Amino acid sequence: MAFPNDVSDVVVFKIHPAIGIARVSKSDDYFVFGMQPANYKSNGLMKRQAVQFRIFAYGENHVGLGEVTPALMSQLGVSAVWSAEIANRKLAFTARQQGLPTETHIVFGASASSNDANEGHLVASIPGFAEGQNIPLGQITGTGLFIPPKGGVFRKEAGAPVPNFPNHTAEIADTTGDGPVRVKLSGPAQNIPVLSAWIVVAPNDFSPDQLPAPDPGESLLLKLKQLLVQGQGSPGTPHNETARRIDEQSIAPASSDWAPGFETSMGSRSEVPTIQSLFYNPNVEPLLDPREMRVRHKGSPAEPGAVPGQLTSGLCSPWQTDFTACIGYWAENLPTQAFLDEATNTPVRVYRRQYASTGPNPSRLTNGDDFERHQDKIGVVRIVNGKAIETERGPGDDLVDIV
Repeated sequence: MAFPNDVSDVVVFKIHPAIGIARVSKSDDYFVFGMQPANYKSNGLMKRQAVQFRIFAYGENHVGLGEVTPALMSQLGVSAVWSAEIANRKLAFTARQQGLPTETHIVFGASASSNDANEGHLVASIPGFAEGQNIPLGQITGTGLFIPPKGGVFRKEAGAPVPNFPNHTAEIADTTGDGPVRVKLSGPAQNIPVLSAWIVVAPNDFSPDQLPAPDPGESLLLKLKQLLVQGQGSPGTPHNETARRIDEQSIAPASSDWAPGFETSMGSRSEVPTIQSLFYNPNVEPLLDPREMRVRHKGSPAEPGAVPGQLTSGLCSPWQTDFTACIGYWAENLPTQAFLDEATNTPVRVYRRQYASTGPNPSRLTNGDDFERHQDKIGVVRIVNGKAIETERGPGDDLVDIV
């Protein structure tokens, strides 16, 4: 007997994608990455992007044996309890950069399991912050689905304005962060090791058809391949290729370290001495395929790896402030303008306040408060017949404060 009839030939289980990227929004609704929604917005707001984690079984020599689906777990008498740990280290990083006293070096986070009393919801708090009592950081479900939190800011002083870039602040927190995702298997699988995954909770993707340019300086996928992948290895089985495709598709839309980046900050503005130090090394970890790009959780100060929150520590705090400076530069490859629709060649500024303002210099979102309140309402830029078209925004969809 052998997998999938039993687990006698399974050497290790691995969670894929190895790095998942979830995306926040103020919307109540979400879609699962990889399953293209009919619409990226609902009720006028960008939907959140959730990540479905999956378990794959591997045998000797990194050979993929297949996916451990819920149906197969039931057949084998295996159950799964998923867990996640998320932290936000941006306030601490900003405070250190500004030479502020150690008591301002705030790290906040939470952990949860899918079977706990809170149904896997991660909720953090920041003592001394007027708005920091209940900060949502996401939810991990019993099926391995990570649902990101709603986006938003939490201030030390209630109602304080969100400063403009480059005035990073250690007094306003947000709901992004990162950390490990694990699964504990029971029954015949309980003594087989499981390599964890990592979740990055990032800003939304307003231009899902536009991927970073194929250059390691712009693409997180290519950057990590350049730094981490050691040789081609054997082709493996279709299961290997499926798992690798899941891993690569997950981070293909992500930008590389553009001082600091958009999804991660692993370089010039970060807590990371070397990017390689955060990841499993196949030379010392026999369970790791040389072609993998998998973050290693740092279990103790003497170990290599990443601590929760480290991959995103150098990003803006809160991240919304950088939109005031970097529109059209690196922010998800979102252009400063697109065409109003497919039928005309009318150019429009994506961040204009009034939908009908089609001139070259319309009133637009300009400061931190503008973006914190309204960025989820802009149109979705899609590529239609080779043209960047503004979609899911129509007449009357104006970005205005309601008093």
